[in-house]
Amino acid sequence: MHSRENRKLRRRDLCALLTASIPTQAAPAARPNILIYLTDDESWLERSAYGWSRLPTPHFDRVAKQGVLFTRGYTSAPSCAPSRATLLTGRHFWELEEGAFIQAWLPTKFPVLPDLMESAGYAAGYTGKGWGPGVLEPAGRKRNPAGDAYQKLRRTTREDAINDIDYAANLDDFLTRKPKDKPFWFWVGVTEPHGPYGRDNHRNLSKYGLSVADVKVPGFLPDTPGVQRERANFAYEVCHADDDLGQVLKVLERHGALENTLLIVTADNGTALPRSKTNLQDWGVHVPMAMMWPARVPPARRVDDFVNFADLAPTILEAAGIPVPRGMSGRSILPILTSKRSGRIDPARGWVAAGLEWHGEFDPVSLAARMIRDERYHYIVNYGGEPRMTLDPTKRLPDTEFEKTAASATLNALLEKHPGHPAVSRFIPLLADPRPREELYDCREDPWQLRNLAGSPPHAAIKARLKNQLETLQRRTRDPRITGEMQIFERTRQYVQQRKRNGYGGE
Repeated sequence: MHSRENRKLRRRDLCALLTASIPTQAAPAARPNILIYLTDDESWLERSAYGWSRLPTPHFDRVAKQGVLFTRGYTSAPSCAPSRATLLTGRHFWELEEGAFIQAWLPTKFPVLPDLMESAGYAAGYTGKGWGPGVLEPAGRKRNPAGDAYQKLRRTTREDAINDIDYAANLDDFLTRKPKDKPFWFWVGVTEPHGPYGRDNHRNLSKYGLSVADVKVPGFLPDTPGVQRERANFAYEVCHADDDLGQVLKVLERHGALENTLLIVTADNGTALPRSKTNLQDWGVHVPMAMMWPARVPPARRVDDFVNFADLAPTILEAAGIPVPRGMSGRSILPILTSKRSGRIDPARGWVAAGLEWHGEFDPVSLAARMIRDERYHYIVNYGGEPRMTLDPTKRLPDTEFEKTAASATLNALLEKHPGHPAVSRFIPLLADPRPREELYDCREDPWQLRNLAGSPPHAAIKARLKNQLETLQRRTRDPRITGEMQIFERTRQYVQQRKRNGYGGE
């Protein structure tokens, strides 16, 4: 009896010794929460962190300082629904069939982040503007692709043309309701600074210590008092959206969630201006982008790698430890996020591509185009060549009245009333004339992209290189514009045009 007990003791001692010699594996880190904060119609330079704008956007700046500021963040399309679809699916917009169009649908065949994350144990919701505008696929999705809607809580104080949905309060409601043991995905779809704007927004800027004179006008537009005031009405909503970001940060802090939340702050496409939104120049597709994740991402870094919206879904899935579906064409930037380096980090991220198929025009007008941008040059191919804007000659005024007009006229009114005035005429080819088949800009020498070099013999090799690079990507990702398989695009174009004729209320 004693010998058997002694043998048992010796075996236990040996097991204890062997076990002690094996390194214990650390418990896996808690899966991160994911929060997308997406503004509507805002180019990258509108945020003060980039050094051009005088607008105070301290909460965006906080995210950049406590995380990473991306200087080359690009949407996939300068139009809401396709850009949002790219973010949710990790695919270039032209890969998404009907999802390549605003006012159509995002087919169920393409997995979206909230569904993938819910399958892995996450709670998922959104507030404000989710994916869209569009319709749910017939016999397809039963909810918005951004997740379950949290829209009930409204602001106690209402302002002209500001969405009365209280984004932060709805986030708080979601966090209170969700199971405590579940990590979360949440999408805050801010509708600001999308127009229309409040008539007195330019006066309300005083709330931020600003006047109309503090608001800059980009160099591809006439800089007149009327245009500046129009910009000031927009600028107030940029500041307002930043205030809402501050409230969202407070909610995360109050719930003790900020430390382990991967927060991505960006915009769906560029500012609603000619040569910006619905256009493939930089102001249309280059968007603000900052990310923070205090638990894992080293702070105070400025990264110059090109990042496309298609890269965000695989990044989020990798961060959450969820397998990335094979069909996603974007590439995770998690190694860049968790690096301690600044500047250019991944040598392969030296360029980006984007495009557009449709944004409200009727045949024969077509906004369809593709672009590629590297560190210096920007190449665009336009598939339609109709005028960008039709100016009504009956509204033209003598240029002796220019100063009076310029004092208050909006941009479109200024172009119609004084297209021949020297302060306006040089912008007509950029804003109103037909798009050329090809465009090429030297962004180092011409940051406002005013001089098209596509026909310049000294730049022919550069244009050929970028065109080949773009077409190689298009072939690899089966862009119908390069494969010629245009049936779905043509059918969807007719569908969305008919929806527009019906006021988007019927089929």
